Amino acid sequence: MRAVAVPAAGVAVAAFAVLGLALWFGGGTPRPPIEGLPAPDVVTMVGLPVARVLHDACAAATVGTLLAALLGPEEDAARIARPAWRWAVGWAASAALVEVLTLSDFLAMSVPDTLRSGVMPTFVLHIPQGQAFTVVGVLALAIALGVVAPLRVRSRAVLAGLTGLAVVAVLPPAYVGHSASATDHNLAVSSLMLHIGAVTLWVGGLYGVAVRLRGPVLAVRRFSALALWCFAAAGFSGLVNAWIRLGDPGRLLDSRYGLLVLAKIAALGALGWFGWRHRRATIAVLERGGGSRPFLRLAAGEIGVMAATLGLAVALSRTAPPQGEGGLAHQHELLGYVVAPLTSGRLLTVVRPDPIALFAVGGALAAYLVAAWRSGGPWPAGRTLAWAAGSLVLLYALVGGVAAYGPAVFSAHAAQYALAGTAAPALLALGAPISLRLGAVPGPLSHPAAALVCYALPYPLLYLTGLFDLAQSSLAVRLAVLAVLVTTGTLFFAVALGVDPLPRAIRVAVRIRMLLGAAAVQVWVALLLLTGPPQGWGWYAVLALPWAPDRDADQRLGALLGPGISLSAIVLVLALLAGRSRAARRRLADPRFG
Repeated sequence: MRAVAVPAAGVAVAAFAVLGLALWFGGGTPRPPIEGLPAPDVVTMVGLPVARVLHDACAAATVGTLLAALLGPEEDAARIARPAWRWAVGWAASAALVEVLTLSDFLAMSVPDTLRSGVMPTFVLHIPQGQAFTVVGVLALAIALGVVAPLRVRSRAVLAGLTGLAVVAVLPPAYVGHSASATDHNLAVSSLMLHIGAVTLWVGGLYGVAVRLRGPVLAVRRFSALALWCFAAAGFSGLVNAWIRLGDPGRLLDSRYGLLVLAKIAALGALGWFGWRHRRATIAVLERGGGSRPFLRLAAGEIGVMAATLGLAVALSRTAPPQGEGGLAHQHELLGYVVAPLTSGRLLTVVRPDPIALFAVGGALAAYLVAAWRSGGPWPAGRTLAWAAGSLVLLYALVGGVAAYGPAVFSAHAAQYALAGTAAPALLALGAPISLRLGAVPGPLSHPAAALVCYALPYPLLYLTGLFDLAQSSLAVRLAVLAVLVTTGTLFFAVALGVDPLPRAIRVAVRIRMLLGAAAVQVWVALLLLTGPPQGWGWYAVLALPWAPDRDADQRLGALLGPGISLSAIVLVLALLAGRSRAARRRLADPRFG
């Protein structure tokens, strides 16, 4: 017990000491109230940042415990994951505490007076800051129930689902705070979401591997690869977010906010050194059978630096960035960025960078190239070109002109979703990623009917349930919908093309019927958009762009453009499949192959 308690106490001291020092430096510590003006009491001023540190620590420990169970032996998964329910309950409780203290801070009232004011239900249900932590609390409790449910964690699929849900649950606070009012709202929020997700996986994962697993070599090797990606994502997104909030790099040195950002960059560099030492020394000791003590010793120091960095991050969120020029006055209030009148040329030249999309597509391309290089033999150049082409198409769909105008113009939206959901996945599937062990098609989803349903289902959900309006107005929902389209589209074409080995054999005739079914789905989408009700009427009315095209005509254009792009891609895949089938029959008929 002492072996765990002493390091844990040191970690807590590091986190709260850095928190207090950074709050003092950034001006977040309690100050004497101004006579005649209301002010929150010392309990709120001190308690709110402390509660945020506890909240972030519980979130990281929940994610890390679940991740440790995922990385460890499958037969021990349930035992390893079991403590996650305690962390998840603490996560939910700390989220509720943050809500109470945040409202107390808003109202400049003591906590008892805040609770008696009757404002709490409104804050929790209708104010963004309250809504964010309400969602966090609900998801954290759902994770706790998932862990202690009678079925427990009996498969990696269930465990992966709980881990994914835990990562999603850390993201809602990215919509509140400084990023929500930054000069480029969407870019700031997207970079912060990537930053929070990467840091939580990194910090929590190290806790899980070091404390819950005690450093087995296979789990450490797996986590080391994940940690490298998390380090890159955290550094990239952190720099993007700092650039948005500061604007001018010179403000790094002439503002306290900038100096705290420099301190956080230094902490990231220190953590990078820890990772380098693990790769150079401790993992090698583990692989030689030298025991886990060197790894655990270095990991303890790394966790201490991570805890201090969490305290610094909370203090930074309580420090006002320097006032910049511009802001929302120079951009559309609802879109969150500058949007010029649409022209065909701008669809090709405008770039709307999104850190999550850039990192995801760039990371997938890098992982593919590395896997092809390590494949042990000459990897077909055509497959590499197909994956690269699919990555470029997907990158344009996510950060190019159709991404910039998609939330504002229906025809651009239709083109974006067709490229992301059909054209890019078809090319990615031709790259044979499963053969490179970059993924796998689950057995149940390898059935042709199941794969077709996965491909088809997002479209009626998008256009018949009201999800379209939500996706157009919310960056997070839009990114989630696009991620589903890319995933289901790639899975469908992986099954339909059969370039990769699958759990079951599928005849060419069945594959052709699958593609014809996908074509029928796109025809249905076109007819729905041509003859059905207008999509997003309320959203486009609220946007009120002076240069917006006629809504009915634009929806008709989108009905032809989006399904037209998808049908073109499907026809090309059909032609490719038919050509491969004819070539196979000729080879069978050739006496030399008899």
